[in-house]
Amino acid sequence: MANIKISGFYDEVTSDLKTQLEMIKSFGEEYLCPRNINGKNIAAYTAEEFEKDIKPMLDEYGVKFSSIGSPIGKIDLYDEEGYANQLKKLEELVKICKIMDCKYIRIFSFKVKPGNYDEYFPLVVKKLRGFLDVVKGTDIVLLHENEKHIFGDEPNRVFALYKEMNHPQFKLCFDASNYIQCGYDAPKAYEMLKDYTVYYHIKDCSLEKIEVPVGHGAGGYREMINDLINNRNYEGFFTLEPHTHRYAICKNIFNAFCWLAALIPAANINKWHTVFRRIDKEMGVKKWQKVSRKEVFEWQYSEFKKILKEVENKGE
Repeated sequence: MANIKISGFYDEVTSDLKTQLEMIKSFGEEYLCPRNINGKNIAAYTAEEFEKDIKPMLDEYGVKFSSIGSPIGKIDLYDEEGYANQLKKLEELVKICKIMDCKYIRIFSFKVKPGNYDEYFPLVVKKLRGFLDVVKGTDIVLLHENEKHIFGDEPNRVFALYKEMNHPQFKLCFDASNYIQCGYDAPKAYEMLKDYTVYYHIKDCSLEKIEVPVGHGAGGYREMINDLINNRNYEGFFTLEPHTHRYAICKNIFNAFCWLAALIPAANINKWHTVFRRIDKEMGVKKWQKVSRKEVFEWQYSEFKKILKEVENKGE
């Protein structure tokens, strides 16, 4: 089996670091993708605070970072004050990376209004190069994640960015669910971008644009993971990011109020209710059964492990 590594955004269960670390060890894993830790975003910590308040517990549990799930670049393109502030935050994140011997920092390509992408492109590139200036002289790689409502939310623009940046410290992070939610075919996006992608988020999505457990949506994860492991010898990270906490929180609310669908069609109540009932059926959950965020995350891990096992058997 390829030397792949499973990480996760464990803050989808809780921001409490100890609970996150206990979950990681319960799975027999050793990697975390930090985002929210003890009530603060990772980018809100200085390196000094991190080393004093966070690292000792990470060391105690023997947990390392796969990447830093930063919010860098997730600001309005024309927000100059925000950009200056993010440059400073990135400097601290680089120090945290060095403390943790971590190679990757996740970034975004700025929030923009739809329509004027050719006009946005030069400024997006200029500001991303400003981020690259911060990591110059290190071995840290900035991972661009495709995300909703940013410049790089669709595969052609992501490809254009990658080609224009043309820098060894600028690579791609692939999120199939985000492509689906933006109206794009995730398997086709994978085929277009796989030669430039070094990191993968495990987040699946139905055609209704609602997140579902991995392997139960339109993300094409079985085919993608099979290609990565059996054809491309991928040995990097897969980071769990189910986002199905909405299901855990809202499924019984939609069960109770699905009758409102006809009265408030714009709320898409029927669509959400339909997908949640489908998840119930596929995961063996009764209609009114409560499901915790922790259980949803455990589903993501177990379903992903099933896919890995299928891929492993196919490669033998």
